[in-house]
Amino acid sequence: MTSVLTIDRKELTSAEIVDAIEVGKRVIIETEVLGKTVRMTIRKREQTYYCDTPIKLLTFDTDAELQSCLERYRLAEPTNPTDKTEV
Repeated sequence: MTSVLTIDRKELTSAEIVDAIEVGKRVIIETEVLGKTVRMTIRKREQTYYCDTPIKLLTFDTDAELQSCLERYRLAEPTNPTDKTEV
C-alpha cells in the first residue's frame, strides 16, 4: 500500500513534494476554497505525474511541469526563494 503524506497549502516547497512522490508517497494537499476544505492528491504512476482535483484530473509529463503547476496555483512554496510572491 502506498503511504500518504497530508499537508496544508504552502507547507512544503514544490521540490519537496516531488521528492516525496519520487519515493512512492501520495501527497494530499488540503486547502480552503470558499469556506470548504478541498483535497488535491498528487501522485505518480509509471512516468506520468497526476494531480487529482475535485473538478479535473491534471497530468504532467515532467516533474518541472508539476512543480510549475503547484507554484502557479500557490499550492506549494516556490523552490527558488526569489520566486516568492505574497498573495
